[in-house]
Amino acid sequence: QMVATNKATSRAKIDKAKAEIRKMLQENLQVTVGELVKRTGLSRGFFYKNEEVAQALENARDLQQGKAYTRPQKVILDKAMDK
Repeated sequence: QMVATNKATSRAKIDKAKAEIRKMLQENLQVTVGELVKRTGLSRGFFYKNEEVAQALENARDLQQGKAYTRPQKVILDKAMDK
């Protein structure tokens, strides 16, 4: 029973991570491990050690290759400074 519980917990974490990656892609935000850690509460190591999540992260980065991104905080600060 404990093995089944651990598998369910692991699957929930994987689903959460992959959903957040998809959400960031839809919102046109740069997908980074640091931002994913903030948004999901999962550890940095999880995104590197879990093969399924690491593959999803790599695919997202490939999709974003060559795009220029600005940090949302920088845009807000620039607008405030202009005022």
